[in-house]
Amino acid sequence: MFGRPGKISALSLGLFVILPVFWLALLLANAGHAAEEGVTPVVEPVPTPVIYPGLEEVVPRSSQIDADAARAVATLNELKGPDEFSGQFEKQQNKWHEFQVSLKEYGPQKDWPVNRLLNVRAQADNQSRALKQLLDQVGLPLKSHEDVRKLWTERLDYWEAWRSSLEKTGAKIPRQTFNKVRSAAADVLSLGKKKSTDLLLLQEKISRLREEVLVFYEKLDAEVTTLRRAPFKRNAHPLFSADYLNQLDQVLFTRVTDGVRAAFQIDPEFFKRQGWLLAIQAVLVVALIIIFRQLEISTVEKTDDWQFIFRRPVSAALFVALAAPRLFYAALPPPLLQLTILFIATICAARLASQLLKEGNQRTLIYTLAALFVVSKTLTTLALPLPLYRIYLTAVSIFGIPFLFWLARRHRAHFKGSFDRYLFFISVSKLVLLTALIAQISGYATFAQQLIEATIGTVFLLLFSLMALRITEGGVELVFHSEIVSATRFVKNLGKGATNRFSRLFRIAIFVVAMLYLLDIWGLFDTIGAAWLFIMGLEFSIGEFHLSVKMIVLVAAVLYAAILTSWFFQSFLESQFFHGKKIDRGVRDAFKKLSHYGFVLVGFLVAMTMAGIELQNFAILAGAFGIGIGFGLQEIVNNFVSGLILLFERPVKVGDAVIIDGKWGAINKIGMRSTVVETWDRSELIVPNSQMISEKVLNWTLSSNVSRVTVRVGVRYGTDLEKVIKILNKVGDGHPSVVADPPPSAIFTDFGDSSINFELRVWVDDIKNRLTLISDLGVTIDKEFKKAGIEIPYPQRDLHLKSISQEIDVSKVPRK
Repeated sequence: MFGRPGKISALSLGLFVILPVFWLALLLANAGHAAEEGVTPVVEPVPTPVIYPGLEEVVPRSSQIDADAARAVATLNELKGPDEFSGQFEKQQNKWHEFQVSLKEYGPQKDWPVNRLLNVRAQADNQSRALKQLLDQVGLPLKSHEDVRKLWTERLDYWEAWRSSLEKTGAKIPRQTFNKVRSAAADVLSLGKKKSTDLLLLQEKISRLREEVLVFYEKLDAEVTTLRRAPFKRNAHPLFSADYLNQLDQVLFTRVTDGVRAAFQIDPEFFKRQGWLLAIQAVLVVALIIIFRQLEISTVEKTDDWQFIFRRPVSAALFVALAAPRLFYAALPPPLLQLTILFIATICAARLASQLLKEGNQRTLIYTLAALFVVSKTLTTLALPLPLYRIYLTAVSIFGIPFLFWLARRHRAHFKGSFDRYLFFISVSKLVLLTALIAQISGYATFAQQLIEATIGTVFLLLFSLMALRITEGGVELVFHSEIVSATRFVKNLGKGATNRFSRLFRIAIFVVAMLYLLDIWGLFDTIGAAWLFIMGLEFSIGEFHLSVKMIVLVAAVLYAAILTSWFFQSFLESQFFHGKKIDRGVRDAFKKLSHYGFVLVGFLVAMTMAGIELQNFAILAGAFGIGIGFGLQEIVNNFVSGLILLFERPVKVGDAVIIDGKWGAINKIGMRSTVVETWDRSELIVPNSQMISEKVLNWTLSSNVSRVTVRVGVRYGTDLEKVIKILNKVGDGHPSVVADPPPSAIFTDFGDSSINFELRVWVDDIKNRLTLISDLGVTIDKEFKKAGIEIPYPQRDLHLKSISQEIDVSKVPRK
């Protein structure tokens, strides 16, 4: 065996390969058997042994421990302690107690109107936010203390274990050094524990106070929700009942005084947090007045949307400055500040609206509604007790109905009895007031109050939206029509659609905000933020797929952003990249079209990913598309693919002069499904892309705009033919549209029945001049032939009568 090394090598190699494979197979079989029996093999981790330094490292490392302990103590002393937070906590605690005392002036909480509940709830929310912020501040040093404790506990455990390992080896341990290390670590841990304990006690106090605030907030929130969701509940005595009259006592009028006093309270915290917004609004008012004055002088004729602004620049500036930053308030302003802002904005909006309304009746109604709106908000801000507020609403209904009848009669007299939208609005308003009056008399006070206030609020919401719409659209038009912006190549390439696209974005934004405010006005939500969060949170399921409104909005926004980005990118290419370069128009159009498809595809993929559709699921979508193509989308896909072929192969391109179905025209657009051909009579011919690929299309300008023009002419027999050719060549050479190379050519063609025929063949530099050139050459040839005495003959025919009947007397045939 040893004498045959070849066989030994082969056997050794076989065993070397087979044995590991056999061992692996056994392992897999055992694992499978264990899995079948429900037993999972457990492999316990082997702890890595810690190797401690020798005895010679004890003293050097102990000196490092002393330095680290000194730094740790210094770090702990630098961290904020409970004394630095106690002042803030006491301030918040005193503020909360003062707030609770001030609430007693509002009277019983069950009698609070919705407006007061919202204001008090907002103040409680601000208090909760302040306490939450204080808790976060206290948590920062606590975290640092915990990090120090963990570090030094681990280091102390390490030294104790090191000491035990040295004792096991029988080494002589420097006990004083180890005791010194233990003492240093204990000092650090003791200091950290003391400060942590004090901070924890303070944190507990803050948490208890915040919990009290949150309980109060939740109670108010529940009451607001109850009032919002039960508007049809009878919550008051009938208006003319004895129980209602008994409410009108001295205590009621005392509550009026308390409500006025409470409304005039000032919250200094709001001005500390949001005072910068008020300053921005003040600066914005001054800046807008100056801007509107300058625009009135320089650009008053350029936009019609801003004419009403130029007539009321101060009102417009106040309206914009007060309305625009309203969404940026983190908390509700104090009641008095809210009322002031609302009063100024309402008066400004009414003054601006009066410039848009031509009829005096409509202006009267707008100013009346503005006054009612301001008075109603003032009374609710002052928390007028419900019995007295019901008297006000009843008076509004009683006097408002005849007032509306008077306005309707004047309007009919002015427009001779025609029924329009204004009269429809008047009719709806009369119905609202009548319904509110009946509800007040019956004791449905909350329903009557919300009906009138919501109706007036809706009118002014529409008014504010109209103001915002006119201002934004006028601003977009003003910017794009300005000399600086409109002169840029980029804006020129964007075209007229730029103004429409930006205006559409502003219209969508204004519509969304108006709808959110409408939900707030009609009491469905407390704030527009709550309405937005609720709507975005709506979702429904289709099988295992969950679809939410937020997802739909995001997908639509991504797709629209992709299309908008593609539009900007194409304009950028045309203005910055292609400008001044001799690039074929077909190449430019193909590149822009392909880039558009690319942006849309990327936007679609991102949108689908945001919708939760993973990329591997596109295989299912591709299968669905395949089935759809098989059942009836063949033509659409065929036209789309043909459009791509047109872009790459470019047998026709935008601007080419073509003949399709016998009609002359120019390619105007190559779209995804069809090609638009504009005929010479300015009509548009829609041709499917597949037809442009599969059928014959005569393209006059595929490779060159130069084309040949042939003018045929005949002369009388006996004419000097060389003279004719000379005149024709002279006419061809003399026209400015005829190119010199190749030169004009006049040739003899044939002897005709009535004339000797010639052709003048010339080349025109632009196909667009073809018909004009034919006309000019024909007129010039006729003029030159007349000068030379050359006649263009009429068709001639000789009639020979071979036989005639003897019964016909030719002499008796009547002659004209």
